[in-house]
Amino acid sequence: MHIFITRATGFIIYHVIRLLLCILFLIQTVCVHAGQISPPQVPPVESGSAFQEFNPEVVEEKDGERSDEDWGEDLFFEEEVEPIADPIEPFNRAMFQVNDKLYYYFLKPASKVFSFVLPKDLRVALGRAMNNSEAPIRFTNCLLQGRFKDGGTEITRLVINTTFGLGGLFDPARDWWNIRTKEADFGQTMGHYGAGHGFYLVLPFIGPSSARDGIGTFIGYLTLPQNYFITFPEKLTIFSVDAVNYVSVNPEEYDDLKRDAFDPYIFFRDAYTQHRAELIRKYK
Repeated sequence: MHIFITRATGFIIYHVIRLLLCILFLIQTVCVHAGQISPPQVPPVESGSAFQEFNPEVVEEKDGERSDEDWGEDLFFEEEVEPIADPIEPFNRAMFQVNDKLYYYFLKPASKVFSFVLPKDLRVALGRAMNNSEAPIRFTNCLLQGRFKDGGTEITRLVINTTFGLGGLFDPARDWWNIRTKEADFGQTMGHYGAGHGFYLVLPFIGPSSARDGIGTFIGYLTLPQNYFITFPEKLTIFSVDAVNYVSVNPEEYDDLKRDAFDPYIFFRDAYTQHRAELIRKYK
């Protein structure tokens, strides 16, 4: 009987650990793409995410204030930006259509179910946790860019929100001490040192990117330890759930952006390029 209880306990602990790892991966997977993906393609979900370009916390606004990563207000900033090369435009347009259909036929219907099952406060809290889990990537790139003060800010936020904020579900660093996120990613770091976009690239299921930012996203992915403990089907499930979660909190974001665009593909390409250029310029 003692052996049976011991084995049963071990079995339970093993699966609890796997569940925790899945949750951790969910918290960070899409956040790797935050700052590099706009809602154009697999619309509004890409923080972390890729799906979270407008707000790493998966909310339209945070207590009435936009985050550093929210590019809704700087789509057309005054400084002139060099157009990005688009040598594979036919492929990119095809991927744009694939992601557009994915949004309307999968993400949006699924997000309505998600909204019905989970209250908004819980979904927003999940977005905060995702943003919190990305802090090590932001910290690393702040240091690589020589932004040591911002790096200290990110570590401080990580410690406070992971402890007092219950793993990042809440944001006491911001709410109690007004310590706010400082955006940084590997694509931005390469741009900081003069690397250009390369060429525009629309990734299926992910959205707008570039040669430079695509490499940065891949490097960011490799730096996250959670990626080495979860199977591919689990990663795919988590990625999908996070995308649905973001759309459930921002149900009209993509439609509002797309509605007035004469050519949505060009609009999102230019908006993405301008946003990334502004993000690099802002922290130089």
